[in-house]
Amino acid sequence: MKIKLIGSVIVMHLALHLWSQNEIEWVPPLDIPFSLSGTFGEPRSTHFHLGIDIKTQGKEGWEVKSVAPGHISRLRVSLGGYGKTVYIDHPDQTSSVYAHLKKFAPKIEAYIKSIQYKKETYTLQQFPKKEEINIAAGEVIGYSGNTGNSSGPHLHFEIRDKKSQKPLNPLLFNLPVTDNQRPQIQKLFLFYPQNNTILTHSEPVSLQKVNDSTYHTPIINSCGKMGLGLQMFDRQNLSYNKNGIYIAEVVVNGKKIMEFKFDQLDYSDSNKLFISVDYPKYKENKNKIQKLFFQNHKPLTFMKTMNAGGLFNVELGKSYQVRVSIEDYSGNSSHVIMYIEGTKKEIPNKKLRGKLIEPRLDYILTMSDKEVYFPKRTFFENAIIQIEEAKNTISIGPNLFPFNNPYEIQFKANEADTLKLRQTFIAKKTEKKLSFLPTTLEKGHWKTKVKDMGDFTLARDSVAPKISPSNFKPKQWLSKFKFIKVKISDDFSGIKSYRGTINGEWVLFEYEPKRKLLTYDLSDKVFDLVKHELQLEVVDNVGNKAVYKTTFFRKYNQN
Repeated sequence: MKIKLIGSVIVMHLALHLWSQNEIEWVPPLDIPFSLSGTFGEPRSTHFHLGIDIKTQGKEGWEVKSVAPGHISRLRVSLGGYGKTVYIDHPDQTSSVYAHLKKFAPKIEAYIKSIQYKKETYTLQQFPKKEEINIAAGEVIGYSGNTGNSSGPHLHFEIRDKKSQKPLNPLLFNLPVTDNQRPQIQKLFLFYPQNNTILTHSEPVSLQKVNDSTYHTPIINSCGKMGLGLQMFDRQNLSYNKNGIYIAEVVVNGKKIMEFKFDQLDYSDSNKLFISVDYPKYKENKNKIQKLFFQNHKPLTFMKTMNAGGLFNVELGKSYQVRVSIEDYSGNSSHVIMYIEGTKKEIPNKKLRGKLIEPRLDYILTMSDKEVYFPKRTFFENAIIQIEEAKNTISIGPNLFPFNNPYEIQFKANEADTLKLRQTFIAKKTEKKLSFLPTTLEKGHWKTKVKDMGDFTLARDSVAPKISPSNFKPKQWLSKFKFIKVKISDDFSGIKSYRGTINGEWVLFEYEPKRKLLTYDLSDKVFDLVKHELQLEVVDNVGNKAVYKTTFFRKYNQN
């Protein structure tokens, strides 16, 4: 099915560019009904979502097509992030992104494999020249998958402004998404920002459903400066996923004081997710309460109207009508109407004990054999930190303040044994396990950088990774096999690198960390032998190495 954008220009608000469409025929990237598991701008675990996620019916291998003509500007293969990804530049000054692919289309696969073999690496990033790989509208560029940081088979799809590379809402480009369901308001919160406390006090407000689209609240007696927050979600047809909304606004006594509209994002917005949600509540129970106001910072890209940062002041003896509305891209909406009476009220003022950390200053906190370094702008705002130490552990908290940048933890290295030094690292300690943190040994100190609070301790990994064949046995004839598959795992610090050779020549083993599986395509190379010597070396994050050697047989000239 082809979809033609009407008109020669798409007008987008909020400083969006005017893109000349040149009568481009736009094609959906998948030939299956669109069921979304993620929408543009929705808050994820660490960032705002920069595209849409299209479900692939729990399967991999669907043909993924270019939505418009253009040329491939970037190809990336990574173990995390977007996994296997194609970036295409189009003549209308947009770029499209297709992520988590299982495999590239044949001509792209051949191009990328030639570079992988030349550089002897599976992971890479390549920027083809403008006319090197031209793509037609509707041309298959890959097959849907689950590579990278993906929790299930789907296609992550983005549209970007080609010049600035700012992500744009793909739904602006007439994708075939059907939606006649209203977004849902789950909970409403009142926030009371105060100048004499670091933490902002919040209170839930009871909601009374009036009809399918409207809620009322009891009359609220309060006063002073306040803002609002929502727990909310939206669903599209064919999907049960709780996705993000498109528009939110707050109107006080007929005047709009705040509007969010997810037409466009900036990469810097994504890093500021935690200053736009109730961070303490998120760390406590993983619930994301979206603040409908913004304090002490420049508004983010999607914040259109921000009168006084979205805060309003309730004066004693006065009455206020407040209307909160949310809307999805198809125009379905829900509303909360509440009345506030200006009545004197004591707002709890939670005070914390500990060390004040101001973003404008550096702080080095030294203990007997440990050190914590907070560089400038570690936190977005003032934070209160408490640090306790035991023999081999340091506890840093409370986890109430969102991070802007990582800070550094150091442990003094008293160990003299060089092997034990290499195998030691800093780990985050939870009730169930220790988690490896990338650690360096510098001038007699183990060092790591983190963007979280918690308990940190020294740990040691002395066990090498495990390697075992998955679909074959040693000395087996593999004449009818298309792939060699090998399981690799590490019980603690994790896999850092691997290298495979056949008859002494490097071969491309593709690594799927979620399945702990290495896969070699036997059609990659033709060996003029029947007997083949396979060797795999796998190294974990502290340098423990395992080597697996075996022999297999294969009829000559199988390819």
